[in-house]
Amino acid sequence: MKLVEQRVIDFVAATASKEPTPGGGAIAALTAATGAALAEMVANLTFGKKGYEAVQTEMEELQAKAEAIRERMLELSQADADVFNIFMNALGLPKNTDEEKAARTAAIQQAYKDAAMVPFEIGELANQIFDLAELASRKGNQNLITDGIIAAINARAAVKSAFLNVRINLSGIKDESFVAELTSKMYAIEKYLDVKESSIIGLYE
Repeated sequence: MKLVEQRVIDFVAATASKEPTPGGGAIAALTAATGAALAEMVANLTFGKKGYEAVQTEMEELQAKAEAIRERMLELSQADADVFNIFMNALGLPKNTDEEKAARTAAIQQAYKDAAMVPFEIGELANQIFDLAELASRKGNQNLITDGIIAAINARAAVKSAFLNVRINLSGIKDESFVAELTSKMYAIEKYLDVKESSIIGLYE
């Protein structure tokens, strides 16, 4: 059964078990999905509300963007588990001859890259939730302002968590240009995480 098809109680139990998946990457994706869902909820509960007529178009755009992120994050939670299995299969390849060793090394290196790219996409996409959370908190139904703020808090947690998983996989990659490119992109995103979260939290203070 796919992770996203499990009941919440079963997903959490599977995370707590001795099995390596679902792990931190899947949890990061799920955290991001719930953040997007909260922003989406604010939009849905702003539609048709008196006093919010001027922001209906913005709320419609917010809802559509948040829905797309939410659905993609659920796909990525499964993808994270899948790339782990691919990596383990690569480790199990035979290494009796020089040709087998070379093939195994190539497979492992590709698996490392794939295992880095999935959480990178999670973090990169989670970063987009900040704009949605700010819009939800600033212009959405003000009875739900804390839900919009929690969307931002979840976004930050998802980015940080996902990028930790990226880095542990980068440590095994020999392609220096690949490592440098992803490291630079993560730094550019992480540089502003605290500022983004604090500015949105500040809307309620």
